[in-house]
Amino acid sequence: MNKIFLIIVIFLINTAFSLSLINDTKNDDEIMNALRDEISRSLKKLKLESIRAPYYIEYSLRLRKVYNVKSDYGLLTESNNMSYALLNVGVRVGDYKFDNTNFFDVGLSFFGSSDDEENFRNRQIPIELDYSTLRRELWLATDAAYKQAAELYSKKEAILKSLMRRDTIPDFLETAPTKNKIIKNIPPFETKKFEDLAKKLSHSFRNYPDIINATVGMEYLPEKVYYVNSEGTEYITTDYYTGLEIVAFTQSNDGMPLANFYTALGKSPNDLPSADSLMKAAKSVADVLSKMTKSVPLDEPYAGPVVFSDAAAGELIGQAFAPNFVTQRAPLAEGGTAFNDRFGAFQNKIGGRVLPEFLSVTADPISEQMYNTKFIGSFELDGDGLKPSKVNLVENGYLKNLLSERIPTRRVKQSNAHKRGGSAMLSNIIFTSDKEHSVSSDSLINRMMELCKARELPYGIVVTKLLNQNILFTTLFRIAYGAYQPATGTNVITIVEAYKVFPDGKREIIRGGELSGVNVQSFKDVLLMGNSNYVHNFLSPAVISPFITGGDQYLGVSIVSGNLLFEDVEIRNSERDYKKPPILDSPLK
Repeated sequence: MNKIFLIIVIFLINTAFSLSLINDTKNDDEIMNALRDEISRSLKKLKLESIRAPYYIEYSLRLRKVYNVKSDYGLLTESNNMSYALLNVGVRVGDYKFDNTNFFDVGLSFFGSSDDEENFRNRQIPIELDYSTLRRELWLATDAAYKQAAELYSKKEAILKSLMRRDTIPDFLETAPTKNKIIKNIPPFETKKFEDLAKKLSHSFRNYPDIINATVGMEYLPEKVYYVNSEGTEYITTDYYTGLEIVAFTQSNDGMPLANFYTALGKSPNDLPSADSLMKAAKSVADVLSKMTKSVPLDEPYAGPVVFSDAAAGELIGQAFAPNFVTQRAPLAEGGTAFNDRFGAFQNKIGGRVLPEFLSVTADPISEQMYNTKFIGSFELDGDGLKPSKVNLVENGYLKNLLSERIPTRRVKQSNAHKRGGSAMLSNIIFTSDKEHSVSSDSLINRMMELCKARELPYGIVVTKLLNQNILFTTLFRIAYGAYQPATGTNVITIVEAYKVFPDGKREIIRGGELSGVNVQSFKDVLLMGNSNYVHNFLSPAVISPFITGGDQYLGVSIVSGNLLFEDVEIRNSERDYKKPPILDSPLK
């Protein structure tokens, strides 16, 4: 499992930093005083000759404990805990209307000053902190951040002298200072209990010799954040996240790489399903994957109606649609505005139709659960210290708003407190339908088969699972030893589990399918939504690159939706060459 929320994986094992440090409040005053005092000193005295002084400085200190357990085939392969403290410093030169940000200079390092002297984003500092040590780290990081900010400000100013500036949107929004302290008691992690659970779950794969490799992994990440900025905003928060994953890989006789997985994500370790439920999930992963090895591959492309059910509906929304709800400011570059159109479809679309008129979408970061499932996209304060509220994103098919932070854009000029992990980001995204278009699962299938009959298609397709990007890059590549080849290309998503559905109701599992060309426009072709909603918790890649923001690579997001019937989806068959499978059968046979 990915060491989520980290850009740089830190291999630091130190038991001196325990949960007691996160739960303990006796050092809070000393840490906050160090942050306040260094900001005050920097605002008064930090200035380069002929360069403007900082007008805004922010400090964020994260203390985190990472518990990690992994098991393969009943044997413990990893059990450790890592402790670290990370410091992030932000410095702005100029003023709120025009400063060094929203400017892209490829020549500068993303992680520190231009001469690489000091790091000021995700700066690893001693985990046993006192006032003097923290002041010293802040001093060095602030110095590096200011030098880079000053250089960027000068370059940005010089470039604008040769351009007719059309973008007069302020670079940063002023907000009234707030002070908050939201402290949750961090639940303990019962290492032995979860070691035994991981071993029990992974041992079940010994009964499946057709599966080449399988692993069970679990992480628990409690953290405490201290934040101070020069406007007077301060906060201290604690939070935690838990994830368990079961991932298996094999190859069919013709060499096609196949995978299946299960994830359970929550806040506390106590949020995970029962051991019996997890055993059933592990068995299902193995049974379906074994069945796939004996199935016939999709032999020709399919274009027609498709139902996405349960987790597949949420994953499709999370990969192809929802990221477009995040505001993105096109940065100025040497050749003019440099806009990355990845997930930028909605930036100028407010007021336009983006879904069928029977669908609406809300972001609800303050709710903690729905349909007896706890969200992982909830938060009480965003990264700027602002309290979020519900955001009406789509009403009756029409886009009303986007998720924003303190960096304004042409169409969204205020923050709705959705800064997470360094930039604006998704939270809990909830799809709702009017009653007329909200139907049972059987009605969805029946409607799909009616469409197939009208188009003289011999079958329809139900997709039940799509490949999650975090699973792919952090676990599947590792256990497949390079043999797994995911779908590639723009708007292409690998199908993990899908079935042909025939007019007589018979279902036949397929392998080798890839969604092709599914984008935001495709969602206008949704015909119906199921009336049984599913909460899909997953780790979503940051919409705005962490290499620019210095923020988190993956964040917890929750998507709530019923099953979705699309009128027309293209599913292409895989035509790649594959690595040869092992010559001999597994010794487990």
